[in-house]
Amino acid sequence: MKKIISIFAIIAILSVLIFIPSSSYAAALDTISVDTSKTIVRPAEEVKVSLNFGQALGAYTFDIAYDNNIFDYVSVEGGTANDTKDKVRVTFYDSTGGSNPRNNMSVVFKAKADITTSNPTEFTVTAEGLANPDASVQFDDITTPIVKNVTVEPEYVDYTIKLEYTGELVKEQEKAMTLSYSSPMGRYYEHARLIAEATTPAGATVQLFANDQANLEHDIIQSRMGRCTRN
Repeated sequence: MKKIISIFAIIAILSVLIFIPSSSYAAALDTISVDTSKTIVRPAEEVKVSLNFGQALGAYTFDIAYDNNIFDYVSVEGGTANDTKDKVRVTFYDSTGGSNPRNNMSVVFKAKADITTSNPTEFTVTAEGLANPDASVQFDDITTPIVKNVTVEPEYVDYTIKLEYTGELVKEQEKAMTLSYSSPMGRYYEHARLIAEATTPAGATVQLFANDQANLEHDIIQSRMGRCTRN
């Protein structure tokens, strides 16, 4: 009778061992790097955010957050994307069981065309559901965002300065002139100093007057707000 009980006990132990599922363990994935194709992006230009995993992954979900006042989502490579207008969630699962893992993925954004000022901004990356190709290793979620900074900035065009008047310049006769400066895409300045240069014959002098916002008259050259040269 004791032998039969021993046999039953051995069979029970073997059965338990046979039906124990394969184990997996968690690990930190510290090999991920994030890069952008540009650090200065012009309006209406595209920028690619690339993620390199540093090793093969069989499953992942990445969230790439962005400022939807500055960018629009364009496309993804390396998963199925869901754009919530301030974040793109990219999900991937290798349905072959480990035969087709991925080592990288990327998301393309496009800067809005109507941007007229400099806009420093950032992309932030977090992740969950990370696993190696055969799912034997489950990696820890990435909850502290990986941050990549970019700036969306127009390509500024220099100001054009014009001095306009009618008729001819006559000795000892005042002449009304209009001085203007403009740019189709210039930086906005609160203050600007205009430097005046006047070339005259030897022994001659020149005066250049201007009125300020209070309608006070200034000799631009004599007040050193401008500069006079002679030949």
